[in-house]
Amino acid sequence: MNFIKTFLITLAIYLGLNAIFVVASIFITPGFPLDDIFFVVSTLFSPIINTPETALFGFGMLHLASNLIVTLLSLLVVIVPPFVAVIVGARLGDSGKISFLSWFLTAIVSSVVYLLLVFLGQGASPILDSIWTTYVLMFGLIGAILYFIVPGVVNGFFYGCFSFLFSRD
Repeated sequence: MNFIKTFLITLAIYLGLNAIFVVASIFITPGFPLDDIFFVVSTLFSPIINTPETALFGFGMLHLASNLIVTLLSLLVVIVPPFVAVIVGARLGDSGKISFLSWFLTAIVSSVVYLLLVFLGQGASPILDSIWTTYVLMFGLIGAILYFIVPGVVNGFFYGCFSFLFSRD
């Protein structure tokens, strides 16, 4: 498949699996803010800002979790959607280069969309307002923007390497 089709399928699979995990989170997380639509939509893109070492560290600390199911779900949402999207993209792409680039672009687009949702959702969502304000106070404006973009690049490169390895050629 060409690059555009591989990218769109990879993005659709990634967002679709994230949507499944968000729905599961809604049912098992007490007090999930369903009335905050901007926050719910932004959670579709939020796992991309967790780099792979976050999940590995989380699995190492799983024994300390007070709510095992919620903690396990939050770790799986960081690992499962990228790997499934990468494997499907690798099998559909014409070459390893196309597979790598399609996932890399998926990760970059997801991180930029999440950045935009958090930035634009400040007035509509108190949760997103507190997220943005916290990062701006901690890192400054440029640092807050980089806080959302750099993990997209890291995830794009990390999982993109797996996509390259799993490709057909």
